[in-house]
Amino acid sequence: MHQIVEVIFGGIAQGAVYCVIAVGLSMVYGTARVLNFAHGSLYTTGGYIAWMLTAGYLGLPLWAGIALLVPILFLIGAGLERVVVRPLRAGANWKTTIMMATLGLAFLLDNLFQVLFGPIPKVIPPFTDGTIELMGTTVSLYRVWMLAIAVAIVVALEVFLSATIFGQAVRAVAQDMQGATQVGIDVNQIFAFTFGLSVVLTGLAGVLLAPIYLVSPLGGWAPFLKAFVIVVFGGLGSTRGAFIAAFVLALIEALVVYYVGASWTLPIWLITLLVVLMIRPRGLLGKWEA
Repeated sequence: MHQIVEVIFGGIAQGAVYCVIAVGLSMVYGTARVLNFAHGSLYTTGGYIAWMLTAGYLGLPLWAGIALLVPILFLIGAGLERVVVRPLRAGANWKTTIMMATLGLAFLLDNLFQVLFGPIPKVIPPFTDGTIELMGTTVSLYRVWMLAIAVAIVVALEVFLSATIFGQAVRAVAQDMQGATQVGIDVNQIFAFTFGLSVVLTGLAGVLLAPIYLVSPLGGWAPFLKAFVIVVFGGLGSTRGAFIAAFVLALIEALVVYYVGASWTLPIWLITLLVVLMIRPRGLLGKWEA
């Protein structure tokens, strides 16, 4: 009994971090209608930049490294939208073209990391050690903090989108791009902001998971695939749907790991996704596009 509690808690903590990745992916799709296939590689980018700022070269404390990491990642995301995505939106079949361009960017980043850092994974030590007692069993204190931080990030994002003028502008673009343009919202500015914010979210998730999975050139693909499943499960473009789906799938993952084995996690996730889509083709909270 103690072991399954530990496994379930660990799965939920990781699911919360996957939710952070998925919310960034969902937000970009919801506003710009773009599926960013480089999202996983940008997760890895966050991990490598954090490693260079802290354990790798500069030796900064983790909190200082993250303080520098956030604006760097935001500029990377906004620059990606400005240089890669925005010019392609003017062409025919731009959705497919942008997907292929971001897929190519993912391969470029993965190979660049391989050349710059080599195949040996990099280590970012956890910012806290030790264990605590939970429901009569021992769980990692770092996983407790990881869960708390991930939930705080998602809640803060939801508050920002609901309670601020700029956040409401983001929601307006996601609901009706043409109507948002007619009332004076700068759609291109919103696109750049959401790309920047999505890269911040996935990069921070990369830092949170780095003490567990390390940082490696191809380490972003598994989180990307899981985030993609969460986004489709919750409903494309729905941040709340992604939040719910992440915790549902995290609980399923924990039970699968305990009873069957970790190698079955993604297949079971995909089977669950197919079942949900047969019942609700738009996902939990997704909406049909006009």
